[in-house]
Amino acid sequence: MATLRAFARLLAPLLASWPMIAAAQADPLADVGTCVPSGKGTDYPVGPEPGQIAELDDVPWERLGSGDTVRIFARPQPYRGKILIHGRGTPDAPVRVCGVRDAAGRRPVIDGSGAQARRGLAYGHALHESRSVVLVNRLGSQAWQAFPENVVISGLHVRGAHPDNGFTDSKGEPQRYQKFGACIWIERGEGITIADNEISDCAQGIFSRSTSDGDFAVTKRLRIAGNHLHDNGIAGSDREHAAYVQSVDVVYEFNRFGRMREGAGGNAIKDRSVGTVVRYNRIEDGARAIDLVEAEDYADAARQDPRYRETFVYGNVIVKDGRKGSTVHYGGDHAGSEANYRKGTLYFFHNTVRLTGNGYGVLFQLSTTEETAQIWNNVFLFDDAIPHPRMRAGQDNADGIESGGIVQLDRNWIVARWSDAGPWHKVGGQLRGANRLLTGARAPVDAATLKPLPASPLTGAGVAGPDRARSHEVKWQPGPDGEAVARRSSGAGSTLGALAP
Repeated sequence: MATLRAFARLLAPLLASWPMIAAAQADPLADVGTCVPSGKGTDYPVGPEPGQIAELDDVPWERLGSGDTVRIFARPQPYRGKILIHGRGTPDAPVRVCGVRDAAGRRPVIDGSGAQARRGLAYGHALHESRSVVLVNRLGSQAWQAFPENVVISGLHVRGAHPDNGFTDSKGEPQRYQKFGACIWIERGEGITIADNEISDCAQGIFSRSTSDGDFAVTKRLRIAGNHLHDNGIAGSDREHAAYVQSVDVVYEFNRFGRMREGAGGNAIKDRSVGTVVRYNRIEDGARAIDLVEAEDYADAARQDPRYRETFVYGNVIVKDGRKGSTVHYGGDHAGSEANYRKGTLYFFHNTVRLTGNGYGVLFQLSTTEETAQIWNNVFLFDDAIPHPRMRAGQDNADGIESGGIVQLDRNWIVARWSDAGPWHKVGGQLRGANRLLTGARAPVDAATLKPLPASPLTGAGVAGPDRARSHEVKWQPGPDGEAVARRSSGAGSTLGALAP
C-alpha cells in the first residue's frame, strides 16, 4: 500500500507550486530527511563496500560533533556493535546516525547480542554501557554538566539489549545486559529525534531519563516519530515498557506500538514527562496503552512547570486486550507520593479505541479527584465477549485520597451497554456529560479497518473542543502501519474517532 510519504515525494514539484495544497499534503516526517551527508561536517560511511568503515566499533564515536553524519548501510548480516552519541549539533547541522536501506527496503540491523563496544570509549558509567545498544549521554571524560544536543537517530533496526544477551565492553571484558535497559537509552540531552526505526527484542524499546542534578540533567525536546516498536519487555515483569520516558516537551507521533514480548506485563507508553503530546499512533498491546503518571527523579522541577498539568492525546488508534489493565491511566502510580501527581487535565479527543478479550475492559483510570479528563469526538468499541464495558476504574492511594477523577464527556460514540464502573465496583470523583454520548447496539465501523461504515452516525457528529486544545488541530491519521495519512477537518461537524473515511 503506497504511503502518503511516497505519494508526496512523487508530487513534490507540483505541490511546491501550489502552496495551499503543499501545506495540506506535506509529509510530517520529511524533516528527518534521507540518510545523506549534511555537507556541514564529516561523513562516516559504515558498510560492506571498499572505502567504508567495516564495523561500528571502528567509528570514532568520541569525535562526533555538529554536522557529522554516520551513515550505516544495510548488509545481509547484522552489525554487532554499540553506539554512543555525546556531541552537540545545531538545528540545521545535527549530530546524525542514520541507516541506508538496501534495494529491498531493509534497514541496517544493529544487534546488541554479541556486540563489541569501541575499545577505550569513555562511557560515563559502566552501568550505562550494560543498559543500551544506543546511548545518548556525555562522555565520561567530559565535564559533569555536559550534555548532547540536536541529535537525530533514524532508519535503523536496533535490537538485543536484553538480559539473556551478552556483549564485550569498552575494556574488552564480557558483560551481560541489565534487566532495566533499552535498545535506545537517553541519559540526558536536548533536541533529540528518534525517527523511522524498528526497535525490538530489548528489555525496553526507548528509555529517557531526567534527574534533579540540575537543568543540564533534564532531557528536553524529545521527538519519537515514525518508529515500529515490538517484542520488547521482560517476561513476568511489569516494570519494563515499549517506551518509558521522563523528559520535558515530548511528542510521540506516527509510531506503531506492536506486540510486547510474550509474557511481558509492561505498557506500550509509560510517560513521566512535562508537556506530553501523544498523537497519530497505532497502539496494539500493553498492560496499559498509555500510562501518564508522576515525574520521579525530577519531580520538584516538573511541578513548577505549568506544562506538567496539561497532556494532549489525539488521533490515535488503540486496540488492546481489555483483560490486561485500564487503557489510559492519568495521574500517578505511587501511593504516598500524591503531591507529585499530575493534578491537571488530560485532553483526549479524536481517538478510536477497541478493547478485545472477555474481561472487564476499562477505558480510563484517573488517580485522584484533582485529575480531570476532557473527552470528546472519540469512538469507544468493546468486543461482544466483554460483559461490562467500563468507562472508569479506581486505584489504591494513600488513606483518605479518593480516586476516580473528574471525567467530562462530550460527543463520543460508545456501545449502548456501557456503564461507569460495572455492577460490582464503585468509583469516586465525578462522571459528567453522559447524556452527550452517542450509543448503539452495534459498532458503526468496519470490523477490519475500524473506519466508519457508509451512513455511519460518526460522520458529521464532531463537536468543537475546549479552547486549550484549539492549537492541536487533528490534521493526520495513522495508516495500517502507522504511516501518516492526511485527514479532513477535525472540528465541529467532523467524523468521530481517529479515522475519517
